[in-house]
Amino acid sequence: MADKTKKQGNFAPGDAPTYESVLQCMRCGFCLPTCPTFVLTGRERSSPRGRVALARAVHEENLDFTEALKQESFFCLDCRACTTACPSGVKAGEVMEVCRSQSHQVFPGGHLSKSFRNFILKRMLPDPDLLEAGMLPARLYQRLGIQWLVRHSHILKLGPDWMDKAEGMLPKLDAPLRGQLPEMTPAKGEKRGRVAFFLGCVMTLLYPDVSRQTVRVLAGQGFDVVTPAQAKCCGAPHMSEGDRETTRELAKFNIDLFLSQDVDYIVTDCAGCGASLKEYEELLAEEEDHARLELFRSKVRDVNEFLSEVGLRTEELQEVKVSVTYHEPCHLCHAQNVSAQPRQLIRSIPGVEFREMKESSWCCGSAATWGLKFSEESQQVLDRKLANVAATDADYLVTTNPGCHLQLAWGLKQADMPQPVIHLMELLGRATPD
Repeated sequence: MADKTKKQGNFAPGDAPTYESVLQCMRCGFCLPTCPTFVLTGRERSSPRGRVALARAVHEENLDFTEALKQESFFCLDCRACTTACPSGVKAGEVMEVCRSQSHQVFPGGHLSKSFRNFILKRMLPDPDLLEAGMLPARLYQRLGIQWLVRHSHILKLGPDWMDKAEGMLPKLDAPLRGQLPEMTPAKGEKRGRVAFFLGCVMTLLYPDVSRQTVRVLAGQGFDVVTPAQAKCCGAPHMSEGDRETTRELAKFNIDLFLSQDVDYIVTDCAGCGASLKEYEELLAEEEDHARLELFRSKVRDVNEFLSEVGLRTEELQEVKVSVTYHEPCHLCHAQNVSAQPRQLIRSIPGVEFREMKESSWCCGSAATWGLKFSEESQQVLDRKLANVAATDADYLVTTNPGCHLQLAWGLKQADMPQPVIHLMELLGRATPD
């Protein structure tokens, strides 16, 4: 990221891509077949190299920060598949992520939209209590039967597509997990260490049973599990929407909190959270002590990465006789380079038949709010994924990220496909004895 106090080419002062980050692109085209938006549109500007070229033109003062660049910064899924494919190490997704911050400076929008955005990003998401209170109406909506009436009346089909999809994606909501988990869950059997569990916002609100199983599995594998209830949002939604300043505030809080714990590792079961936590070091490079940033980064592990690294104790695992296939979340395989480890864990569970999926790392079309903003394009990306799921004829579809979970479960239901979507920790939890 560039120096925020200096103007970079035609970028506005503040967060901007560095010139070096856009200069590396050789325009070789290796990224093109990996980019879902380029495959959908065939437009050069909607490809990784096209987007980087736009950012470079702004740097070199050959182009102003235009509406087209704003559109492309948000049309990019930030799936990072292009980063995996790039021989020069260009991070086009991250360049577009920074350009989203620019877009809010150059095109600030109206008072109402700014106020709503600021309330969600700066007030609601950083406050766990407010976030949990905000979900109470949704739980009542389900409990009181209003959801049944809305779905059977099809009234939402009269509105925009994203509204009907968003409602249809809601899983059955239970009480948030944050207040239910003890501060410390003791290890079972021979103790192997002590870890902190980073409980993500979406996980505690939408998938509490998943994270409950994560803690249970970690304890069953011999680790004391500390779950700080004070933890705040990792900042991934803010990065996705271009609010890097709030992300920095959240990052500083979480670093202080988790480094104050006497733990060997910091473990998360959300791919988006893990990617965000691992990028704190780069995000705060100009503001924080490098030794502390490096120490924090050295402790962060995705739960699949962690269990593969320490070695899964399999001698007491129970047999689970099912066939499964695996969808790789973009922010696990591309952003964190964690790809082989989930497969190793799946194959280690007695009785499980693993069926590899074609294009397992192809994006599902969720990408935070992208799947709602671009619902038609999201459906096309999802259809490609669902065809590959169907070809495996597996009993279950396994993934490890809540955004993917929501999108895939909705897509399978819409396509009348039988596979339930489960998190890998739920599968491992079935094999873990009480």
